[in-house]
Amino acid sequence: MDRLGREERLLDLAAHQKTAVLARLVEEHAVATFRRVDDLLLDLVAHAERNRAMQLPSRRAFEEGLVVAVRVYDPAGMLTMASGRSAFRAPVEDREEFRAHQEAVRRSLVIGLPYVAPDTRDVLIPVSRRLEGPQGEFAGVAVADIPVDAFSRFYNVLGLQPGASVALVRTDGAVLARHALNSEVAGRNLAAPEVWQAETARPSGHLRAVSPVDGVERILAYRTALGYPLVAVVGEAVEEVFGPWRQNARLYVALAIATTAVILLFTVGFVVELGWRRRTDRALRVRNRAMAWSGDGILIADATRTGMPIVYANPAFERLMGLPSEILSGQGALNALELAVSDPAALEPLRAAVAVGRDERVEFHSPGTVDTHLELRASPVRDEAGRLVNLIAIVRDISEHKRIQAELAEARREADRANVAKSKFLAAASHDLRQPVQSLMLLMEVLSARATDAMTRNVLGTMDRALGALKMLLDGLLDVSRLEAGVITPEPADFPVNDLLDRIGANSRPVAVQKKLILHIMPCSAHVHSDPMLLGRILQNLVENALRYTDTGRVLVGCRRRGDRLRIEVWDTGIGIPADKQEDIFQEFVQVGNAGRNRDQGLGLGLAVVRRLAQMMGHRVTLRSEPGRGSVFMVEVPLAAAPAAAAVPAAGPAERRATATILVVEDDEIVREGLCAMLEEWGYRVLLAESCAEALDQASRGAGPDAILADYRLRGGRTGTEAIRDVRNLLGRPVPGILVTGDTAPARVQEAEAGDFRVMHKPVAAQELRAALAEVVPAVPVPPLVARDPKRVA
Repeated sequence: MDRLGREERLLDLAAHQKTAVLARLVEEHAVATFRRVDDLLLDLVAHAERNRAMQLPSRRAFEEGLVVAVRVYDPAGMLTMASGRSAFRAPVEDREEFRAHQEAVRRSLVIGLPYVAPDTRDVLIPVSRRLEGPQGEFAGVAVADIPVDAFSRFYNVLGLQPGASVALVRTDGAVLARHALNSEVAGRNLAAPEVWQAETARPSGHLRAVSPVDGVERILAYRTALGYPLVAVVGEAVEEVFGPWRQNARLYVALAIATTAVILLFTVGFVVELGWRRRTDRALRVRNRAMAWSGDGILIADATRTGMPIVYANPAFERLMGLPSEILSGQGALNALELAVSDPAALEPLRAAVAVGRDERVEFHSPGTVDTHLELRASPVRDEAGRLVNLIAIVRDISEHKRIQAELAEARREADRANVAKSKFLAAASHDLRQPVQSLMLLMEVLSARATDAMTRNVLGTMDRALGALKMLLDGLLDVSRLEAGVITPEPADFPVNDLLDRIGANSRPVAVQKKLILHIMPCSAHVHSDPMLLGRILQNLVENALRYTDTGRVLVGCRRRGDRLRIEVWDTGIGIPADKQEDIFQEFVQVGNAGRNRDQGLGLGLAVVRRLAQMMGHRVTLRSEPGRGSVFMVEVPLAAAPAAAAVPAAGPAERRATATILVVEDDEIVREGLCAMLEEWGYRVLLAESCAEALDQASRGAGPDAILADYRLRGGRTGTEAIRDVRNLLGRPVPGILVTGDTAPARVQEAEAGDFRVMHKPVAAQELRAALAEVVPAVPVPPLVARDPKRVA
């Protein structure tokens, strides 16, 4: 780098010397030229002031082409005399050289700004002297025009290098002449400020600057002319001076950098290699220590040698396999393993796996014991070419794992037995607990129809409310138990939500009428994807809850679309729920505003069932409420595409009969008699049977039943589904059927859909059963509803 610096300084010094010599030549030429022109002007001024004639063309300045024209102007700037080929004939009172002479107190040579001759288009430099009268007053000016070509010709013979420049400028920076001058540059102040700062500091010197004419950076030498306001500037392009040297310097620097980089790379590589070796040695020591202290047995064999001899076995392998290091040393891996296994046939899968190069796992008992279970995993190791080079075997004591597996299997069997027992209990409770309630509510319906005095009807009304509370408690407890047991499985499907809303409205409107509330259900054309039975239970619970806690006003059910979901909302004007209780109400037996546990207000299980069913189906349930103003419960359900409309066949005229016969199949005598009394009270003819066989016997008599009302669980392991099917097969026609059951499993609904009959879950409200019978046997008129509390056939 020192050498490059020295070379650069030498080149810079040579450029300084060369430009200084050229600047001196340019300065001397300019001084000589302007001195000869000044001599001519002095003679002209002397002759003009004496009014004497002068032969100008014969002067040497004219002959050599240093002056092409002379002019004389009066004090007003008007031309009075002109000679030469390029005379400037316009008034000059506004030109700077005229004003300079007019304002001067003494005579001096004034060099004006170059101008373009109007006739020849030559660029001329006006040089002038002041004319004075007898008293020294201003009498005009005498001007001589110097062609710029007089300087350019001299500059062109200086032998300038490419990129070099020569210029003659005034001390104020105005360009007078240049080696390549055009009319746009002439007279313009294009000098860089640093040139004139240096020029005022000393008359000659050097600097480096970018030319404002062509933008080339040059090394400049300048000299101020003695006795004249002129500066000679000569410059050589920096690129021409240092270009070749810089190219060589770049190659030299690149070579030096490459050499340094190679040295650094070798140094870094050595350091990295040394560090890698140290880390590898450390890792090997750590690995060997870990393998030696590992609780698992580790064996490594060399698969490239005959017999696959053992090259390493840790102490745990010797302990687990019962083989000392003396036996293992030099022994073949497979032969050593056979020595430790009581049954060599257990290793046959391992031999086959090693032969084809795949991993294998075998289990066996520890040598000499039956309680210790060992697991051996063998893994062949291959090189990059796929050749088998090593065999790694790991032996592990899995006795504790085997014991835990046995305990887990036993626990799983115990859980399965408990689950079966729980399912049986729920099925039995669902059926057996509902049967007495069903009997009581059937008999209540019969007594209600026959009671005439007010006192008896009041007692029956009280009994009806008590049975309703019992039914509510039984339904809630069984629903929560079945949810906790996990026996409810959602079966989602696409269905119109309006059908569900219509059914909820039909079930809830009697309660709203009784409480003098307005129940308004907005129609909705959307289809949703959910379990229709479970979603119906969620919405039914929400509507019942709204009716239960609303004393005046209304309950509104409506739907809103929210993106790909439908939000079903239940609004009420009830008592409202405080903010600190809005999460608690979804817990079991939690109620707001029922501190006295009034059974007419429910048991606090409905919202708990709503929360669990919604979580099971992935439906979001939210709540907004304000105490004293009401609440809104919202359920978000995925939207589904509406199915294509199917053609509905025209309904034919219904076959009407004078009377209708109902076949009741019920194995419980109390329920059977209660149903018989209630159906006869409604005007039906009743056939009673307690088994499938009796049902077939009753159906074979006369014209047969018009409808079948059957319990699901019958004696002898038979079901109501089978009874309805057998009666239909006997009569050879699809007799309408209603299956009444306490089993709320989804399978019952599937059986009903497959058999084309209806399912009603116990306890069944009397009015619901009455309406169902009216649907399947439309010929029998339905007596008007009694305006009292709706009775339950629970």
